[in-house]
Amino acid sequence: MLDRIFSVACLGALAACAGSSGPGASTNTTGGSSGTATTAAGTGSDTGGAASASTGDDDGPGGECILWEQDCPDPTQKCMPWSLADDRVPDTTKCCPEVPMPKQVGSDCTIQDYDGSCLDDCERGSVCVQDDPETLSGVCGALCDVQDPAPCPPDQTCKPFFENVPGAPVVPICMDQCDPLLQDCIRPGWSCIPDSPTASGMSGFLCAPPPPGQRVPMFGACALANDCEPGLVCVPADLVPGCNFLFCCTSYCDQTGPDPCPGHDPSLACVDWQAPNPKWDHVGVCVIPT
Repeated sequence: MLDRIFSVACLGALAACAGSSGPGASTNTTGGSSGTATTAAGTGSDTGGAASASTGDDDGPGGECILWEQDCPDPTQKCMPWSLADDRVPDTTKCCPEVPMPKQVGSDCTIQDYDGSCLDDCERGSVCVQDDPETLSGVCGALCDVQDPAPCPPDQTCKPFFENVPGAPVVPICMDQCDPLLQDCIRPGWSCIPDSPTASGMSGFLCAPPPPGQRVPMFGACALANDCEPGLVCVPADLVPGCNFLFCCTSYCDQTGPDPCPGHDPSLACVDWQAPNPKWDHVGVCVIPT
């Protein structure tokens, strides 16, 4: 049943919704084909720094360069996802200027012009993952190769974004792993949400920036995986009592606890998340059993 729990994660510029079996059906690093995809609504004003990005024929997957290979011939440029419009959905990849004395991975960063402009102050091989749309600020995240057996540090996941968006390049980024019951993401405002499912079941969890709007409470309607308040997860409507939208928020639960879904609707039960990693054997979600 839990393979039906798919929803959409908002990761600033790293997003846009598309899927074949519901909002957010996606392909993940292990070849699963249904689950979480990442998307977001766009903000901004104009194309801003587009003119400063280099141009050329598309000779790589999704653009003029390959993000995880950083193969721009000019050493003063870096390969970046780029969007002509301020819709946060990348149209292609481009070789864009790297700033002098760039910020390292894990450091605070700033985006120029609009989210998706390809202009930020992160070092080559990384992008600024926005978490404050008003200041266009965020944190530098390392680009990664999903085919690499060890693309990220052990405490991170190489998460591909936009993999189900027609015409958009895949943007894989190393994202911090986390515990959904502890909600232990270090960066302020971030929450622990599901990663994409794997072929053998639901996957682990990763830290994601805050949503564009207000957080959604228990049983509230959601469209993005990070819409819900920390500790909650966005699931299909028929798994949540009284849900009148396509998706609604419900809580994670500890299957080893005496009362895993306390104070909620009596129709709910703590159902196994079915993550293939035994580390998450105790994690469940409060839903209507089917």
